[in-house]
Amino acid sequence: MRVIVLIVLIFLSVGCQTTPESGSIATPSETTAHDHEDHEEHGEEEHSEEEGFITLTPAQKKELNITTRPVILALAQTTGLRPGRIEADPDQQVVISSQVSGILQKLFVQVGSRIKAGTTIAVIASPEVTSLQADYHEAEVEAELARKELANKMELFRVGDEFQQPLETTALEVAEAKAERDGAAARLKSAVLKNERLETLLSEGIASKQQVEESRALRETLEAELERAEAALEIAKRHQQREKRLYDSRLSIKAEALPAEARLARASEQMKHARERLEQLGANAQEHNGLVVLSSPIDGTVVERGASRGEAISPGEAVAKVVDSSKVWVWVDLQRSDLDFIDQGDPMELSLVKQPGQTARGYIDYISPQINQETQTLRARVVLTDPPQGFQLGSFVNARVSNGTGNSLPAVPQEAVQFVEGVTVVYIREQEGYKRTPVDLGASVGENLVVAHGVEVGDQVVVNSVEQLKALDLSDTIGGHSH
Repeated sequence: MRVIVLIVLIFLSVGCQTTPESGSIATPSETTAHDHEDHEEHGEEEHSEEEGFITLTPAQKKELNITTRPVILALAQTTGLRPGRIEADPDQQVVISSQVSGILQKLFVQVGSRIKAGTTIAVIASPEVTSLQADYHEAEVEAELARKELANKMELFRVGDEFQQPLETTALEVAEAKAERDGAAARLKSAVLKNERLETLLSEGIASKQQVEESRALRETLEAELERAEAALEIAKRHQQREKRLYDSRLSIKAEALPAEARLARASEQMKHARERLEQLGANAQEHNGLVVLSSPIDGTVVERGASRGEAISPGEAVAKVVDSSKVWVWVDLQRSDLDFIDQGDPMELSLVKQPGQTARGYIDYISPQINQETQTLRARVVLTDPPQGFQLGSFVNARVSNGTGNSLPAVPQEAVQFVEGVTVVYIREQEGYKRTPVDLGASVGENLVVAHGVEVGDQVVVNSVEQLKALDLSDTIGGHSH
């Protein structure tokens, strides 16, 4: 009889205990919202007006089945993993495209082809290039004709017949002017002697006065004639000197050759521009085929091919993309607390997510100054030069970070952490309900996060249905308490 009574008492004792709605058994380190249900069912629920404090009705507690876990003490010095992804260095990739429209005649590479700088990627037939090549050859013919004309002019000058004639003419003019002057001088001299003799005879009464006057008039006429002859000689000499300077300076040949030189200069300039433009397009100025050859300016791997043979290509349309993966970027998502011990220039060990045994080592060369408001993480760039096999573009990696001071600090489960209005918070269970509590997170310790400020060891933090609890919290904030 005593045994039966004992069994009944044990059964009644077990039946009175509260368990989570989900069927899980509560432990000393994990309790549920049903622990205080009886108190609230009798109308003793209290509604705090404090912002960020939530009280639940029995129905809400049953629906949410909230579970809590205690804040534990953890060693702050930890080694954590941060997610990252391998991307191409923008300066190590190039899009191969044509600057002119045309038809893609040949394509020499496939996706995955490893190529060297200068490797031909594709050949495009372009009517625009055909026109440019025609312009080049037309200018080439014009330049050749102008060059021949100029050579002929220079040969004539070398022979000298045509260009020495003006100088010879002026020499003849000078000679004739000298002869004229000398003749005038001789005639004047004779007239002077005759006049002087008549003047003497007149004084002796032998010559008449009329004879003397006629002699004087002739003398004056011859003097004027001599002056004109000397002036003409001076003009002829200056003319001769001017022609000699022209001859010596080659101005005449330059004037004769100027049209040919101008034609040659214009044609040469047209050739130069046409050739440079064709070279920029990847075409040969000496050809007449209108073909554009597209080549890779870098070593690398073809990662994309944007067209097929026979397709019409527009200017700027990508034909292929080449990436040099000898240097890649790894973008790592750091936590806010990582900034306390990680800085630009620090080394970082990386491992592949799919192959953790495959590792590489790089250096942080940039840390973003902007923190993502939703995740509270920030991007850091790690540069890998000659990455090991397996570290391919697009691969996900884990970045290993070691940090901390070695001190023991409170730690909360990662699933307990939420972001409310840009602030990192957890929800702590208090006797009347759940309180939103801002926290300052540190490094991760296993599945927990170190908390520098905000909680104490032993506090019970909500670890499930946290999103729903936050929704109720924010609805209270917006519209007031409704529980």
